[in-house]
Amino acid sequence: MALGCGPFSPGMDTGMFENLAPLLYLKLSSQSLSGIHLPSGKTFNEPPLLAMQVLNGKRQAVAVGEAARKLQGKADVELLNGFEHPRSLLADFSIAEKTLQLFFRQLTPKSLFKPAPVVVLHPQEHLEGGLTQIEARGLHELCCCAGARKVHLWIGRELSQEELRSRQFPADGGSLIAP
Repeated sequence: MALGCGPFSPGMDTGMFENLAPLLYLKLSSQSLSGIHLPSGKTFNEPPLLAMQVLNGKRQAVAVGEAARKLQGKADVELLNGFEHPRSLLADFSIAEKTLQLFFRQLTPKSLFKPAPVVVLHPQEHLEGGLTQIEARGLHELCCCAGARKVHLWIGRELSQEELRSRQFPADGGSLIAP
């Protein structure tokens, strides 16, 4: 089961507009954010880093991913990873949210009409014993706050492009987690 985000009520079926929204398959670990953007087929594999800098007296995000890593060591730039924690995949909600917001912007094509993506989030670590309800809810809310239209939380084997395109999740080899 996937829950809607934003102005859509939980579980709301968005009908014909659902297939117009781009789909982002995100495989998330503390050291990597990888996956694919559909329908473009663009793949990505970046560190989940956010570079913050004080500009005009305000702390602002200036880069994400590999671009953020390149700023390491630069004066007044702080590199942050909102997903690095010894017990949980979600360490700092605000930093993780901003990181995903910027990744979403990078991955979606620039256009006048930019529908919010449907996200299939596939956590890759800290899954021993399964996710708690708090962890599942936190990951779901994270994607919603970052700009997702709808979130599917997938635990199991890697999904194929065909499974993602059809938005059908196999009963064997994994499961959808509802927060």
